Amino acid sequence: MSFYQVDSRSLRTKREELIGLVQRFRTEKETLISRESALLAMWEGDAKEAFHSVFVKNSGMLDAFAEVIDQYIGVIEAVADRYDAAEQKNIGRCV
Repeated sequence: MSFYQVDSRSLRTKREELIGLVQRFRTEKETLISRESALLAMWEGDAKEAFHSVFVKNSGMLDAFAEVIDQYIGVIEAVADRYDAAEQKNIGRCV
């Protein structure tokens, strides 16, 4: 059986790490959009439309993924805040 020990500081550290990663993810997605636009300028016809259609669909899924990560980041912060509040409450009882 595994044992995990977590405190609010480690939660906030992971939160900051995730914020950086999701920002990088969004930057890379914007780079993909620019490259897709450049490719579309080189193509014509059905292949161009099919590629663009699939790209737009996948782009939407990437946005949804980033939004879920943003929600997860919010949950991590809420958990860290509750952890700190519980620690303060516990310290108050011990004194």
